[in-house]
Amino acid sequence: NNEKATAHQHVNKNDHEYANEYDEVCVRFWHDQLFAKPPNAGGNVAWHQDYSYWTRTKPMQHLTVHIALDQQTPENGAIAYVPESHEWYRTDEITGELLPLPITDLHFIDMDSIFNVLTEEERKKWSINVCQLKPGEAVFHHPLAIHGSYPNRSKKARRAAVLNYFKDGTYSNTDEPLLEGMDVVPKGHKLQTVFNPIVYDPIWKEQETK
Repeated sequence: NNEKATAHQHVNKNDHEYANEYDEVCVRFWHDQLFAKPPNAGGNVAWHQDYSYWTRTKPMQHLTVHIALDQQTPENGAIAYVPESHEWYRTDEITGELLPLPITDLHFIDMDSIFNVLTEEERKKWSINVCQLKPGEAVFHHPLAIHGSYPNRSKKARRAAVLNYFKDGTYSNTDEPLLEGMDVVPKGHKLQTVFNPIVYDPIWKEQETK
């Protein structure tokens, strides 16, 4: 069920609306990443939901931007998504809290490990959209959108930059450091450290129109 998608297509029908919500709220930086898949050597990134790894921050109001630095193709391990998987979650039986799918492979190696936690209905709905991005093109995704990528089997590099954000008001859900090198933000305290600057505030747009 592999399908192809370009940067101009929406992987999930609600991702566009979800991203547009960020026009109306104050947004802070979470962290960034660089992905490099050398020719004939770059490994895969197993299917996952980002928020499965971010439950140390609450509530879930995050957004990821994946920017291609090289042409992405099925042969060199382009990023791929499972359509509508942003609606796949679990519910805490006691609190009723919405939960992401459990982490299935901390090392992101086993592409099939996620099937161990999917329901029968989710397995039936499983399909893949491969995003064949050009350098400089980007995709935005919901924190529950299942995504991953296969190894680079081509003779060309596949590099990408990833920027992660959250809405202002997100708070720490742990008394441990949120990121390596980052001071502890006590549980329940708002994330507004020097590592989490405001990158967009709707008031800036209002000021520009005055």
